[in-house]
Amino acid sequence: MEKNEMETLQSAVTRDITRCYAQEGTYPESLTYLKKHYGLTYDSSKYFVDYQPLGANIMPDVTIIRKGGGN
Repeated sequence: MEKNEMETLQSAVTRDITRCYAQEGTYPESLTYLKKHYGLTYDSSKYFVDYQPLGANIMPDVTIIRKGGGN
């Protein structure tokens, strides 16, 4: 189940990044921008999302890590 959750989160982040680029012509500058303008939500107590913008016209580097120690 955890694997499915991570895959779903990865898909949601990628979808919102792509949607932003299609609508605005640039990639989002931050994860906060995706949350505010595209409705991205996830459980930050379970997952760490590292979002590294590489430029306005280069797909950001996104790494999702499951936080340990919880159910």
